[in-house]
Amino acid sequence: MVSVKQKFSYLENGEIDLESWLTKTNASYNLQNTGLIEKACQLAKGASKGLTTFYGQPCIEQGLEMGEIIEHLKLDQEAVAAAIMFSTVQHTKLPLETITEQLGENVSKLIASVQQMSAIHQLLNAEKNRDAVQIDRLRKLLLAMVSDIRVVLIKLAERTCIMRGIKGINPHERKRIALETMDIYAPLANRLGIGQLKWELEDVAFHYSDPETYKEIAKFLSERRADREDRIHRIISQLKKYLKEMGIDAEISGRAKHIYSIYLKSQRKNLDFKDIFDTSAVRILVPTLEDCYTALSIVHGKWDHIPEEFDDYIVAPKPNGYRSIHTAVLEPDGKNFEIQIRTSAMHEEAERGVAAHWLYKEAKSSLAGYEAKIVFLRQLLDWHRDIASQDKKNQPAYEQIVSDRVYIFTPIGDILDLPQGATPLDCAYQIHSEVGNHCRGAKINGHIVPLTYTLQTGDRIEILTNPNGVPSRDWLNNDFGYLKTARAKAKVAHWFRQLDLNQHIESGRKILDREFTRLGLHPNLQKLAHHFQLKDEDTFFAALGRGNLRLSQITHFIETAHEPKQTVIHLASKKPESKNRGMNIAGVSDLLTRIARCCKPIPGDNVIGFITQGRGVSIHKKNCNNLSHLDPTDNSRLIPVTWDNNNNMGSYYVDIVIRAHNRDNLLKEVTTILTNAKIDLVSLNTTINRSDILTLTITVRILSLDQLTELLTHIHHLQGVIEATRKSM
Repeated sequence: MVSVKQKFSYLENGEIDLESWLTKTNASYNLQNTGLIEKACQLAKGASKGLTTFYGQPCIEQGLEMGEIIEHLKLDQEAVAAAIMFSTVQHTKLPLETITEQLGENVSKLIASVQQMSAIHQLLNAEKNRDAVQIDRLRKLLLAMVSDIRVVLIKLAERTCIMRGIKGINPHERKRIALETMDIYAPLANRLGIGQLKWELEDVAFHYSDPETYKEIAKFLSERRADREDRIHRIISQLKKYLKEMGIDAEISGRAKHIYSIYLKSQRKNLDFKDIFDTSAVRILVPTLEDCYTALSIVHGKWDHIPEEFDDYIVAPKPNGYRSIHTAVLEPDGKNFEIQIRTSAMHEEAERGVAAHWLYKEAKSSLAGYEAKIVFLRQLLDWHRDIASQDKKNQPAYEQIVSDRVYIFTPIGDILDLPQGATPLDCAYQIHSEVGNHCRGAKINGHIVPLTYTLQTGDRIEILTNPNGVPSRDWLNNDFGYLKTARAKAKVAHWFRQLDLNQHIESGRKILDREFTRLGLHPNLQKLAHHFQLKDEDTFFAALGRGNLRLSQITHFIETAHEPKQTVIHLASKKPESKNRGMNIAGVSDLLTRIARCCKPIPGDNVIGFITQGRGVSIHKKNCNNLSHLDPTDNSRLIPVTWDNNNNMGSYYVDIVIRAHNRDNLLKEVTTILTNAKIDLVSLNTTINRSDILTLTITVRILSLDQLTELLTHIHHLQGVIEATRKSM
């Protein structure tokens, strides 16, 4: 039946009487040290003054009611304090930092984790497709729940208080909350074996979701209450006599079965609930396991039992850990009644479920605590699957939460979430890159396993490391099966890239030192790196060391930019009289010319000549960067030149830079364009950045600026090309 909401005492000024509440609860639950609870009460009272929940209950009342539920589950002061404060934090702007300062970090963490459980509402929302972000939130929800059982119990306490208080809200909203409770929270309490909360949540939710059926069953039970109570008293009296004769000190009680359980039984057996006679149950609590079976033999010896109604949940416990013997017997008048037999310890676990199991185990040893967490984790995963079976539309989403993940424990009991098929090495890299880099082995549940072992949900893992250990290139070989996750593979690949980078830097540095010593040069390395579009000296050395930059390119640039002064050649200022390989040079004929390799001018470019020592005139683009190194007050080595349109010099080398989104066949399409245009490809270099943008640098041989323009246009029209330009100095 629906529990009656706790009544609170108030002072004459209208404030809740916390001292009275504390005195009563301390006496009820035999509490000794309650300092933290008292602090939580005072903080909640001051921060939530005048505030109520959405159904009208003062926040301080809801907090105290939640605290009572947690106390009844026999949890610690931290859990009670967090329960008392939760409603206040939810309805005020009270920061968690204040909770940490006044009540401690553990209480603050509990409240934060319960807040995170708001994602639980996404577990049953058939109208909304779950995306990757929602799936991640649900996974984090599961981890928050399994990391500390108190988080789940505080959330169940909150939902129980809500169900007790929503009688006066909008009927449509009340039914929605009731259905959500029936679909999510009651099954969660059931999976965790917390009988006292399960039955209350189910009965209240049933009351609001199907009020007509609820009232009909309740009325039926009320009408038969006198007969039922007479039967129960008679049966209890007989049982006490029989058990006492066998020397068994038993505690016997009787109760009406919960309304929702009667409804379920009528549905399961396809009977009208009025035809169900075992609406009452008698419970026998005995000291020992042996006494359970002695009591069973007495019951079956005194009454005829119904074989199909017999269940031994001691030999075969329910998935939620529930243990008891259930049997149904017939009285001489043909009416049946149910009898449950269990020990007092079993009853404690049946009422408080995994809470009792958890605390009992935690008090024993770290290994027992780990085993308790395994049980708890599996119960939560079963709960997820239960919901998935109800929600066929979104079942793939549940599979992503549960079926494609493994949940494992560290030696200190922390939970790690990894993809299905993950290995100990994946786990090591999830903990920290350094743990992965130094990993040399692993223990699963205390036993050494290979690094290729496939982790299973519930495994307790211990990573074995060696400070001198380093990654192996075999780890990146998919055929060997060392790594499953992309994250771990990326970390190993980064380690080797960094290793190779250091080697390339050292190699490049040695090459340059040797060459500069031979030539007697002392150039500015930072400026050299900038010239070759490299961000710093190390990148410059690495490019040279791995071969992306040639030593000849560096020495040529230095030589061109810093050639010694020569004797000035005075040229007559008149029209050219002869032609020289396609160039008109002011006032000079038959003078040796060459195309500068730095800027590679082609017909159509604005050019200028630069007089060199012993090599004639070097033809540059007017905006060539190398000319910017000249003294601006001394232009005596520059000579006007123009292209001779009547004398074709032949072909010209041009550098082209193409930036595009990386895709298959792009390089093939570029070379096809070159082939169709009858343009020779001289060299090619490609790089891909982290954004998967491909930079393609090619050197081609062309005839004119018009041919280059047409080539760039064709390339720019290819799918995925961002830009195609001529490389400039």
